[in-house]
Amino acid sequence: MEEAKKYIRSNKIRIFSLLILFIIFVAIFIWTNNNYSIYKSTIAKVISVSESLDKTEEGPNGREENYYNQVITAKVKNGQFKGEIVTLKNTYSSSVLKNEKYKNGDDLFVSIKNNAGEFTGSISGLKRDKFIVLFIVIFIFTIVAIAGKFGIYTLATLVVNISAFIYFIKLYILGKDFMLINLLMIIFFSSVTLLLLGGFSRKNIGAIISTLITTSLIYVLYKLTIEFGGDLHYELMDYIAGPNDIENIFLSGVIIGCLGAVMDVSITINSAVNEIVNSTKFITVKQLVKSIREIGHDIMGTMINVLMFSYMGGSLAIVILKIINGYNLLRMIQFDISFEIVRFLIGSIGIVAAVPISALVAVLFFRKGMKKDDTDISDSIISINDSNRGR
Repeated sequence: MEEAKKYIRSNKIRIFSLLILFIIFVAIFIWTNNNYSIYKSTIAKVISVSESLDKTEEGPNGREENYYNQVITAKVKNGQFKGEIVTLKNTYSSSVLKNEKYKNGDDLFVSIKNNAGEFTGSISGLKRDKFIVLFIVIFIFTIVAIAGKFGIYTLATLVVNISAFIYFIKLYILGKDFMLINLLMIIFFSSVTLLLLGGFSRKNIGAIISTLITTSLIYVLYKLTIEFGGDLHYELMDYIAGPNDIENIFLSGVIIGCLGAVMDVSITINSAVNEIVNSTKFITVKQLVKSIREIGHDIMGTMINVLMFSYMGGSLAIVILKIINGYNLLRMIQFDISFEIVRFLIGSIGIVAAVPISALVAVLFFRKGMKKDDTDISDSIISINDSNRGR
């Protein structure tokens, strides 16, 4: 009990700030649940649902597929017909492949018809902002509560990067060269993220340089692969902006998608070298490279798997849904998730390349004060990817 009191006394400001933040978040969530007036589209809240089985058919994979009819009674929450009761109809299948099942309390975007005082309508979608806001609130509260000031800096980088991303997209819409915009995005995201989180220091400058060199290498390797190995079937992408931009947009997405992992590898190695050099009075290049090799092997495997899980998680729902509904797995890999596989492979190459590149940059940055030996730096760094740890 005394320990708890002592902790509260020593963290009064932080606890008070978190309490105020919690109250603000509760207020925001309550407002989000009742913000119908800010929408131009008509919204109706479901107050009752009656459901019946319509038919049963054999699905494409041989399974039985049940189809249900819903008669929904909802109350209009905004617009011309605010306060009126409307009757809506909905049909969905047990697999929910092409439609949704609605329940009491759902907020629906609707189009309403007035037939001599009897209001009917059609459903265009589900209002989801309250769920998004809830997760945003939980995320912000958690990161501030656990990380404190560093959590606030992290949130600041997210806001700045998202705002910059929107601005860069607007530049493309206005007709600016996309590859120039892509280059500016990579430089901006890398610099802002690392400098805002870690400050202006040698290790962060080294991490930025390492990131830019690695992403440049990814670009060159991709272009060479396409030049000598054949192009991808970009026409299979879900959305196509234009025949002249497809390849560049895809490549930009790949580089930005793996940028976080590359930055993580770069800052980890540069930070490690910084700590080793500062905490060790005399260290040779050979000893330093041996230490970097151990760190590089550990983070390389972890980050490649992080990248794989990220792309795997993004494709999981659609893959399972399509398999259940009779899609062939091999055909789906060829036409539906082939781009995810390419993104993963290119990103993984970037992570692997980031290890020796970051090591070389870090050694060059922190070489002052190290003990001289007969080891050539470039030979030592290249050996990072060639040697085994002997475990």
